[in-house]
Amino acid sequence: MRRRLESMKGRASRMLGRVLRRLASAPLLGLLTWASAASADEAATFRSAAGAHDIRGYLAKPEGRGPFPAVVLLHSCLGLPANRQSIEAEMTGWGYVALFVDDFGPRDLKETCAVDFPEGASDAYGALAFLAKLAYVDPSRIAAVGFSQGADTALAIAASGRNSAFAISGGPAFKAAAAFYPPCANQADTDLQLPTLILVGAQDTVTPAADCRQLAKRQPGVVELVVYPGAGHGFDLPEFAGGRRVLGMQLKYDRETSEQSWLELRRFLARKLAR
Repeated sequence: MRRRLESMKGRASRMLGRVLRRLASAPLLGLLTWASAASADEAATFRSAAGAHDIRGYLAKPEGRGPFPAVVLLHSCLGLPANRQSIEAEMTGWGYVALFVDDFGPRDLKETCAVDFPEGASDAYGALAFLAKLAYVDPSRIAAVGFSQGADTALAIAASGRNSAFAISGGPAFKAAAAFYPPCANQADTDLQLPTLILVGAQDTVTPAADCRQLAKRQPGVVELVVYPGAGHGFDLPEFAGGRRVLGMQLKYDRETSEQSWLELRRFLARKLAR
């Protein structure tokens, strides 16, 4: 009987090992839904840098005392993504504190796809100031990561650096920026001040890759550009699987591109937010 129990324990241990190995080798974003089950974020409130609004955000941190590097996440003109918690869980799994900024909630906005949204920068710098005060965050290692309209804000942050009207004089500053399918034409004549990663689809009809190529061409060594063949706008958003037209924009999820883009982001943050 004892030998039988030991044999059963051995088989169970080997089965668990195989499961863990499969999980470890699974495609990155294939785990995002699974990871969200372990996500534990909390609501956070902070003042926009312009001082006009109390902004809501969702804060998640890795296990441990830190201090950790951190990422300010900036949503698109459609608001917070459906997989927000999964994104936060992925970030904390990489070892970053994640603060997803909700620009719309305090302003009672549903979307801003047909208008400019200049308040995004003020909110992002407010998030920076909030994170920098947390004991478990390293204030010298904070990046901005934006999606579409939020990516426009991320590029604006990269363009202004410490010269932004919202920058904290003598205080913490963003160290790097990453932009998923941004409107690069808005920074066509700008010299970016921060290391910047741009991820865009070659078939994007909303924010054309050609504009990002021009921006990157002018600034080698500052801008890292990755253009994904066949991908369009919103390639990382599972809610648009199969493709959908929303407010005049063609949006389509592409799992392979999404996984590749997140691997690129992970590498970029590891390099630029290293101690």
